[in-house]
Amino acid sequence: MELELRTVVYAKKVEIRNVPVFACTDCVSYEVLPPVKPDLTECINTLGEQPVKQDVSFGERNELADLFHELLLAWPDATDREMEYRMQQAVEERINLLLDIMGYATKSGDVAWIETTERRLSQLSGFVWQEYFSNAV
Repeated sequence: MELELRTVVYAKKVEIRNVPVFACTDCVSYEVLPPVKPDLTECINTLGEQPVKQDVSFGERNELADLFHELLLAWPDATDREMEYRMQQAVEERINLLLDIMGYATKSGDVAWIETTERRLSQLSGFVWQEYFSNAV
């Protein structure tokens, strides 16, 4: 199985771009990367049953999706080991950045900014490459 970024079409009106999925070329099946499923479900739920036509970047709603998008653009031919290494580095760097942002948000007393940053951190904090990719490739 290969990791790819795909577009998910919802209600024939909404295109949700850059959703990380496992793609099986042998059986032509796709599975959304487990750690991003809850955010994809939440995204779809917020759109409602009768959404207006729109284009949504999933990377704006999920930190892992954003990092995968950045890495796949920068290193499209990376091996699995290279991607694992780069992803681990990218997750650490993003967590450090978000912790710095959390400090500024806390100092400013901006509750919405704090909540947004906490959500973004939680999307990264439990990610372990091997847990999701050891059987995928």
